Amino acid sequence: MSKCAVLISESYYAELHKPVLRRILNEAPDLFAVVGVDCANWEEAMDWLCVELDTSGELPGAFCNTTSHPTESVDDVMAFANQWCDLKGWARDVSVHKI
Repeated sequence: MSKCAVLISESYYAELHKPVLRRILNEAPDLFAVVGVDCANWEEAMDWLCVELDTSGELPGAFCNTTSHPTESVDDVMAFANQWCDLKGWARDVSVHKI
């Protein structure tokens, strides 16, 4: 289970992508960062998924810090995620997901 997850989006978010977000959330990342196409909507969908899972009782306390990076490169976002780990005092532990 990675401490940070970076999603590289090549498509617009749609409800059918919810299982992808759920799989990432099951890894219990502290950070979920999105870069690429429609990244703000991907981020918002993860926020709402956390709320949904927490309030339904399916995954009490579901939470991760979320960020979207519409004007940044993948390299910049990877550097951000690695720095997140550094600042937390963790080993760099970033999973990359591409959709």
